[in-house]
Amino acid sequence: MLARCGSPHRDPCPLPPRECTAHCDELVWFAPSRGPGYEDVPLDGEDTTPESTTYLRRDLMIAIKYAAAKVRCTAGGHPLVLGDASDRNGETPGMLRLEPRHPRNTHVAGRDIDLGYYQRGTPDNNLRAICPHELEGIEQWHCTSPPTTLDARRTALFLGFLFESPHVRVVGVDGLAAPPIQRALERACTKRTIELVACARIKIAYETEDTGRLWYRGHHGHMHVSWRGE
Repeated sequence: MLARCGSPHRDPCPLPPRECTAHCDELVWFAPSRGPGYEDVPLDGEDTTPESTTYLRRDLMIAIKYAAAKVRCTAGGHPLVLGDASDRNGETPGMLRLEPRHPRNTHVAGRDIDLGYYQRGTPDNNLRAICPHELEGIEQWHCTSPPTTLDARRTALFLGFLFESPHVRVVGVDGLAAPPIQRALERACTKRTIELVACARIKIAYETEDTGRLWYRGHHGHMHVSWRGE
């Protein structure tokens, strides 16, 4: 039976399962490519299913589907857009063409996935910069001033619902996106919109200066979910 979510003043929304029960570590293509609260927008080179870079562990896929559907039910808005997970063989996206798009040893074995931020004033939640990211016309690959299109509330709700699972290791965001997301998380946890057990688990990684932990650059246009797995 599907779980249900909704206010007493409207019809409740059915939610997909939250937990995986079988073949949880199996590497699978994120299917279907569109569902309640999410959609997979193909990146350059993802012309066929074998070329897709949206292969991930089954248990991570189930958790993403659950959290995205719960945001849709709780707060509405455009669907969450999926980005890179792994190549079909579990390698870093782009390795099939010998052109990896991420640092070595990341996005392997389906334990990581990039996701667009929830956004305001945009036609969708595609992977795009949510803030100014240039200085004197030079690309900095991170927010150079606070986000202008980030929907902190829906992004925070997604993170809270995702951390209902104990298997989420960390979610990485841009250093200037972190403060509004954290404030929105505090409000949602205070109101119990997010379960208290999930609030206690939430771990957000970010850098406001480059300390070598690989969170400083590249996260102005997406958040990065890292999964523990067994």
